[in-house]
Amino acid sequence: MLKILLWLCLFIVFIGLWKVLFKIHIHQHFQQYRNKQQEYSNKPAATSMGEITLVTETCTEDVEEYEQQLFDDICQIFFEQKPTEREMAKAITLQENALRKMPAKTKTLIRKLDLSEWSIYWTFYDQSLEYYVGRYGVFYTHVDRFGYEHKLELKEKQKA
Repeated sequence: MLKILLWLCLFIVFIGLWKVLFKIHIHQHFQQYRNKQQEYSNKPAATSMGEITLVTETCTEDVEEYEQQLFDDICQIFFEQKPTEREMAKAITLQENALRKMPAKTKTLIRKLDLSEWSIYWTFYDQSLEYYVGRYGVFYTHVDRFGYEHKLELKEKQKA
């Protein structure tokens, strides 16, 4: 009876050891496969003519200066109008009215935050405009084409 228990314990230890070694082997194989994939993706493309390699350039889009200026002008008009819409239901109308005037490649997003706060965010490459409605008022932030940040705060008076 004691021999059977010893053999059973030895068998369980053998199976556990085999599983651990098998996982280590699989992990090493996966690491080698991933390294080969990275080496392959880092190689420059070669032509079929032999040793000549082609250097691939990253595709960068040229942004027209008038589009950047248009975005800044629309943001300036937005600041001058000082919209104070606090209802989330009317955020889409406000977003669409501003977006209609902006350059075609402008991206926009409405974010709903905690404590009934929300914001509308417009981006055009490195430029941005944010309309933020918080507990204490309405805030505007604009980053222009030169990288300068402009802010406007319309704070509400707290009720006592």
